[in-house]
Amino acid sequence: MMEWRPRHPTRWNRFCTSTLKQFLPKLEQSGGREGEGHRHELQSMLGDNRVRPIVEAVFSTGVHNVHAPNVEFALAVYVHPYPNNVLSVWVYLASLVRT
Repeated sequence: MMEWRPRHPTRWNRFCTSTLKQFLPKLEQSGGREGEGHRHELQSMLGDNRVRPIVEAVFSTGVHNVHAPNVEFALAVYVHPYPNNVLSVWVYLASLVRT
């Protein structure tokens, strides 16, 4: 992320990162069907921040191209193991801009 934004500081929001880490196992258990429910819960925890979940390839979304002076980022990763060396990997990257 920081390399993709060489002219802008990349600040990480640790509170949001911690919150996202709590949601990833729930998304795994529900097969990704948590949808709007988890977004509303997350929004209520984060207050005045706007959250953009990233569900496609990170770079292709351009999430790193947010140039607002107060932008912060949060990243959480969850890996759930299954038999036969199968891993389910969940990545949640958000850009937050205080409104």
